Amino acid sequence: MRRQRRTMMITAIIGILIYSFCLFILSQFVKQDQISHLAALKNDYQVLKKDSHSRSLASWADDHQLTIVTDSNHPRTIRQQQVHDALHQNQLDNTNPYHLQYFRGKRYLLYLLDSTSANQQRVMVKHYQSVWQHSNLCGIFSAVYLVLWLVVLTIQYLTYRQQRRYLAAIIQKLQQIKDNEQTDSLIAKDNTPYTTLIKLVNELDQDHRHQLAANSVLKRRFQSLMGHLPVGVMLLDEDGNVLLHNQMLAIMLGRQISEEKHPFVDDIQTYALSQMIEGTLRENRNHRRNIQLYGDSDRYVDANVIRIAHSEEDLKQQVIVILYDLTNIYQLEQQRLSFINNISEKLQPSVIEIAEEAEELLQEKQFQNVSSLENIKNQAHNLEELLEDTIALNKLDQEENLLPDHVNTADLIHTALTKQQSGIKKLDLQVQKQINGNKWVSSYQRELEQIIQNLISNAVKYNRPHGTVSITLDHNEVENYLNITVEDSGIGIAATEQKRIFERFYQVDPKQNQGTGLGLAIVEEAAQTLNGTVKLTSKLHEGTKVKVHLPL
Repeated sequence: MRRQRRTMMITAIIGILIYSFCLFILSQFVKQDQISHLAALKNDYQVLKKDSHSRSLASWADDHQLTIVTDSNHPRTIRQQQVHDALHQNQLDNTNPYHLQYFRGKRYLLYLLDSTSANQQRVMVKHYQSVWQHSNLCGIFSAVYLVLWLVVLTIQYLTYRQQRRYLAAIIQKLQQIKDNEQTDSLIAKDNTPYTTLIKLVNELDQDHRHQLAANSVLKRRFQSLMGHLPVGVMLLDEDGNVLLHNQMLAIMLGRQISEEKHPFVDDIQTYALSQMIEGTLRENRNHRRNIQLYGDSDRYVDANVIRIAHSEEDLKQQVIVILYDLTNIYQLEQQRLSFINNISEKLQPSVIEIAEEAEELLQEKQFQNVSSLENIKNQAHNLEELLEDTIALNKLDQEENLLPDHVNTADLIHTALTKQQSGIKKLDLQVQKQINGNKWVSSYQRELEQIIQNLISNAVKYNRPHGTVSITLDHNEVENYLNITVEDSGIGIAATEQKRIFERFYQVDPKQNQGTGLGLAIVEEAAQTLNGTVKLTSKLHEGTKVKVHLPL
């Protein structure tokens, strides 16, 4: 609207400028007409001068409203002074016989007639009539010009008003399309500047209707699919608000879930699952764990929290939570684990007793075949270690979602080193330990204990004589994470073997008869339980470095 007003204002200014220019041209025509009229009167004067006396010339001059002035060196009247100045200032001569002169606020047209003597010249003096004094001519021109320009402004205004109507209709239709409202097609004349735009808007409206219909069908199919899925599904935005869910998820959680957008913490009461979701939102990393859902359902599920993004540059992301019901499988698994645990616990005292008996017999030195007895003792120790690792894995598999403990990491390191003291002395190892930050952390003690014990045990067991073991704990209380790094100068692991070292019971060199092949499997299981990661770097014959990152 402002632009249209500004355009009309510019049009009016241009009209005024054109009007002024036309008046200037018209004034030039009026001036030239009066000069031409004086030139004709000069010819009449020359004729009358020969045949008439001075009284007739005076009468003729009065009839044409002009004055004939003779130049004098001593002008007596105002007109003589006026003529005398014009002649002696070379404003009038034979080459330029006319001159327009202002005198006392009025304009006079002077025209040179002839010379009465060598020094006397005659000049016609006539009052100059400007274009405004020709009232009829000026009035007719102004009226015609004003009418024409008013017609132009009226046409412009009507055109703008019609354009505003088209724009208002187009804006209203686009707003209706945005609001998914039913709209009617726009109709416009073929000669308007908005015809192409209106056709495109109508086509956009039709495409939008088809898209809405297709989306409606897809939405019904998706809702039907979500309703029949045997797994629980929840979709979250980048702020952790629930965008959609299916009925199976509500059944698994044992809660009525609102259809409105709301924080996920209103529905999920299980601490472990909440930590998985928070970790994915914060670290952009997927998580998967078998957990028990607390609440009205008490189900065991395989929980997957997955980050969804179109590209790495996307700042906005979505997170999908998928829960597989493992309650029946978990019950069977618990029976299997209980069976293995019972056997392990019953075998463990017998194996310990065999090892102790073999140690006593070796000390008494009553047997000649000492190597066989030594082998019995070593095998008993290996079996004891295997049973301990099996029991530890069973406990990790039977993990319950309790609240985290307040754990002293320095004590865990000290306990693990105490257990490995004999191996450290045997290989004469140098142990370096460093704790950065607060030694107290909020986590699960059983998992942390298994991670630290197995990492230190491997660093001692597979080290070289006179080697080193470096233990570093970094507790970052600002970003709230714990890094556990154990590095040794041992035999190392070949690059071809590093892909399988986290498999249960896998040993790089079974002939060495060291370990059970469960140590790193226990470390990875415990780290995954804490939503952490394990990274191993190793070079053959140079040593191994294992770093465990745990969000707290």
